[in-house]
Order: sequence, then C-alpha cells, then structure tokens
Amino acid sequence: MTTINFSGLSSSIQWGDVVDSTIKAMEARSVQPLTTQIERRAAQKAAWNTFRTLVDNLNSSALALRRPGIGGFTTMVPTSPATGRALLTATANSAATPGKSRVEVLQLADAAKLSGGSVADVNAARNLTGAFSINGTQIAIDPADSLRAIQAKINSANSGATPTGVTASIVSEGPTAGRLVLTSTSGSANAIQLTDGTGGMARELGLLDTRSKPISSAVQSVAAAMGMSVWPQPAQIRVGSTVITADLSTDSLAAIAARINAAGGAASVESEQYGSETRFRLAVDGNVSAMDGDADSADIVAALGFAAGQPGRVPQTVQSPLLTSAGGGAATAATALTALGVDGTPTGLAAGDAINIRGVRGDGTSVNFGLIVQPGDTVQTLLERFNDPVTGLKSGARTATASLGPDGRIRVTDDTGGPSKLSFSMSITRADGSTAPIGSTTVSVAGRSRALQEGKQAIVLVDGREVRRASNTISDAIAGVTLNLTNAEPGTTIDVTVDRDRATAEDTIQKFADAFNAIRRFFDEQRQPDSPLYANSSLRRVVDSFTDALRTSVSTNATYRSLAVSGLALDRNGLLTVNKDTVSKALAEKPEELEALFGFSGVGTAFVTATDNATRFSTGTIATQLTSIDSSTLTLRRREGEARSRLDVRREQLVQQYTRMEEVVSRLRAQSSSLLGSLGALQTKDR
Repeated sequence: MTTINFSGLSSSIQWGDVVDSTIKAMEARSVQPLTTQIERRAAQKAAWNTFRTLVDNLNSSALALRRPGIGGFTTMVPTSPATGRALLTATANSAATPGKSRVEVLQLADAAKLSGGSVADVNAARNLTGAFSINGTQIAIDPADSLRAIQAKINSANSGATPTGVTASIVSEGPTAGRLVLTSTSGSANAIQLTDGTGGMARELGLLDTRSKPISSAVQSVAAAMGMSVWPQPAQIRVGSTVITADLSTDSLAAIAARINAAGGAASVESEQYGSETRFRLAVDGNVSAMDGDADSADIVAALGFAAGQPGRVPQTVQSPLLTSAGGGAATAATALTALGVDGTPTGLAAGDAINIRGVRGDGTSVNFGLIVQPGDTVQTLLERFNDPVTGLKSGARTATASLGPDGRIRVTDDTGGPSKLSFSMSITRADGSTAPIGSTTVSVAGRSRALQEGKQAIVLVDGREVRRASNTISDAIAGVTLNLTNAEPGTTIDVTVDRDRATAEDTIQKFADAFNAIRRFFDEQRQPDSPLYANSSLRRVVDSFTDALRTSVSTNATYRSLAVSGLALDRNGLLTVNKDTVSKALAEKPEELEALFGFSGVGTAFVTATDNATRFSTGTIATQLTSIDSSTLTLRRREGEARSRLDVRREQLVQQYTRMEEVVSRLRAQSSSLLGSLGALQTKDR
C-alpha cells in the first residue's frame, strides 16, 4: 500500500526538504564518486578508440611504405616509329622492376568462329525439336524453325543484360543452301562454349561432333576391342541425315567411319592417351541416334557410348619428370614408393614421409592433396590418390585423369578439351620436417581448340621470347606489368620503359610522417593533467615503440642507412619532419637503398610490427586496455546501482520515521484540544 504524506502538516516541520538534503548528502558521498569514475572510464575508452584509429592509419601508411617500389611504378610506351600507331598500352603494379623491355606485337587475339553443317535450304523448316546452350543461354528449337529462324534466335540471345557474346550468320553455299557460322564478339580464343541439350540440337546443326567411348583398337572388331562376351545384333543407326548398318561383331571403328563417309556423312577415328595405352574414338559430324522402335539399334548406340563431343578440342596434358625404380629403370605401377627415384636419383622416401601434390585445375581452381607413405605403398597407390573421386583430380567441377606411361612419367590430362590452366607439382615433406621437390613438371600437350575457324592467340616477342596468349591483355610477359595489345605490327619493336613513380613515393613518405605526427599530437594532448589518458604508462610505451621504430637502420645500405640521413628527422617537439629535397635526391640516386630502408628489413616492417602489437585483437595493448576499462566499468556500474538501492532504502526509512512523528504530533494535538475543551467546560460550570 502506498502512503501519501504531506510534510509538516502536524509538526510544521518541512521534513521532506530534510530528507532530500540528507539523501543528496549521502549520494554525494557514496554514489557521485562512482559516477565520476564511470564517466572517466567512458572518456578513457573513447580516447583509446581514437588512438586505435590513428594507429590503424599509421599501420596502413607503413604497409604502403614498405611495399616494393614504395610509390609504385610508371610506364612509358611510345607509338610505332614506322606508322605512328599505338601498338599497346602498359600498366605496372608493385611487383614491377625498373627497366626497359623490347616488345614486338606479331598478332592480336582474334574472334573465334565455329561453323555448322551445310543445309540444302536455309529457309526451309528443319523439323528439329530440342535445345542447346551458347555460353549458358539456352536456344530452343521448334520443328518449324528454319536455319534463318535459328540464326535469329541466336542473335536475339546476344542482347539484354546478359548477352551471350556470340553472333550468328549464314554463309551461302548456293542459291538456297548455306551453313550457320557462330562468331564471338570478344577477342578470346575460347569465347564460344556450346552445351548440347535435348534432341542433340548442337550436333544436328553440326556445331558439335558426336563421339563414341574410347576403345583399345581402331582396326579390331568393336566387340573384340571392347572385350564383349555378348554383343548386339546388327542393326541400323541414324547418323545425321543418313542411315547405316553396324555389326559390332565384325565392324571396327575404322570400318564404321568408312561406311558413314560412303553414305555421305563425315566421320573419323581419333586417338587419345588412355593411361599408359592409346585408345580410339569414333568422331562423327552430326547427331547419332537409334532407329525408333529398334531395340538392337538402341543397344548398338549404347554400346558405343555415343555422346555430344566437342568442336575439335585437344585436352591439356602435364607430365612429371622421369620416375625411376631402384634399379634405375622406368618406374612401373608396382614400383615401391620407398624405392622411387627421379631421373635415376633416389628420392629417399621412407614410411611416414608425405608426398604433397599442388596444382591448378583446367578452370583455374586450385587443387591440394597428398599422401603419407605407408609400408608397401607403390606408384599405383600414388596414382589412385591422384584419381581419388572425393579429394583428388577426379573431384570438383573440372576433373582430370592421371596415368603412368611406359616411360615412367605420370601424365595428368584435363578431362575437358581446349584451353586449360591445368598444372601440378609434387614435393616431399619428410617426417623430420625437411622438404624436397620431386623434379619439375612440364606441359607435354597444350590444351587448344581445333574449330573450323579458331580464334587467334595474341603473339608478342618480349626481349626475343615468344609469348602466346588467348587474350590481348597479357600480364605475365613482363614481371609486374600488364600489356594491353591494340595493334599488330610485325617487324616493329618498341621499348616499354618502367620507372619508379617518385611523386607517389614522396607522397607516401609524407603520409607516413603525417600519420606518425597525428599520434604524437594525440599523445601530447593526453599529457595534460585533465586528459583521459594522463600519465597512462601503456600509452607511453606504445608511443615509445613507434619512436624506437624510427631509429631502425639498414646496415647493408652504403649511404641511406637511417631516416636521419634520408630526409626524415624529429624536431624539438617530437614531430617527424620531411626534407623533400633530401628524399627526392635519395629516390633519384639510390632508390634501392631507400626501398630497403623502408622495406621488409627496415622502418616499414618495424612500424608494421609495432602497430600490429598495439592493435592486435584480444592481446594487443589497446585491446587489453579496452577490456580492462569495460571490466572496471561493469564493476563500477554494479556498485553504483547497489549504492542507489541503499539510498532508496534509506529514503524510505526516513520518510517512515517522519511519518510516524507526524502521527504522534497529530495525536498529541488532538489530546491537547480535548483536554483544553474539558477544562473550558469545567470552568463554565463553576460559574
């Protein structure tokens, strides 16, 4: 129940004011000191956060200071002295090196072209139903579509927010005949990617070939070459617009190809490496399908494994060095890993050692796996690790296959033909922690396209070395420099000059000095008695570590061993000053020394280390200070709350005491009035 009291009604004492004054006095003694401490902690936290921002800025400027080249590099590319044309442009990154490179642009990367099959009438309905995709965009084909209509659909897909980057045209081959030609709108050699869909439309149009599964012989009967104990009965199969009869018990791949060619189709037998063997595929221009309702026909198509092929694409193969056995001969699948050698030199592998495989898949994604050598492990064990379907080369979106050749080399072949980034390397990590490479790998078969009209690779000579790339943007011909080719001019060489960007370097040095000075000014502000971090020893130690970093020297430099002789010095206020003339002279005369002074063994790393120590998460000086402040603030807030609770209790006690006093005074006044009334009555009666 809440009691309402009106101060002094009976006693005429304004005890409410007395209670308020008492509580305020108690609050000043017990609560206000805690509140003041909490406010001070908040100011300290804000100051440390400000300091952290300043230190982060100093860290960023130190990182920029120590990067190779300090301020980066500029490039100068003249036009052709013969024609005045711009042959290329160049940009340099921090990995560049000052110098000149002689460049000759022999050929620009050109648009890829892919031709389809010829049709008798480009305006007649093709009677095809299905779809295929160009660069991920589906092209649906209806029975009434003519080649002209299909051309229009392809060109329509090359528009909007996500164009295919491919245009279609029809090349005339007579009054009504013609063929479809796809042309990429970019300058890449691999800019047309086709995926066949329902009905094999890309094959029906002749844009992709159809290929059989690989078998061991092109001249044996297919049944014998595939080791069939039971084979389909002879039957007809449809090949494009022709029909042939195939008998797998007697026909070889070569015989089937010859029969297709004799019927007016186009087919060939192509060889490919299959592990240590050579196997063969039947490649057919057009779609291959079974005759409707003929089970034997379907069985033949299934047995040969016909599927959509590619427009003449060669898969990339990367091979290892020569692996040898203990006797020095070529390694076989049965060679023990503990007896493995490279070019006749033993690797010294032992049980417990690790073989690490690192590389890149054909699509550019990295691959990283390996195996710990166990007693009894052989080269076959290593091959199985390469071809593991979960973590090896047989996993991922773009797989590859490893095999061991009769010459003792492991060959990794991209399962997808065409331009490829496939690469791999092998190394050893021994049980004692030491490492060693297992020779070097080389590209034995470069992935490339063999379309009817291939896109051209860009070809440049850089200091006499030929560089071929699929794009006119080349970033690996000159270290740290990206070349953008614009015109080819065989026989004309120009000098691509890379030089240090001194202006940016000077600006980088000035920004470093500014970042240091901002911290120094902050520190000076905190040295004032009323500052949040006044007399804070942790702040002083951090700032002292930065000052110590300024004293870092590089003894290997002949001239510019320290900042003092390089144009940077502390003034009497502790601020870092930059003598631009001295810095400019150092950059011009001995840029390598200045780079070393500010680099990974000099001032740059000293400041990166010092600032990292200050800002490191959880354990850095600033983090520990903030954690301590937060912990202290929580304790103070708890104590403040407890003190206020005690004041509330004391206020209630005082109110109750004065309330009881009022009640007593009120009763006494009532009794006094009663007595006075009685006395008055008695006096009246006596009269």
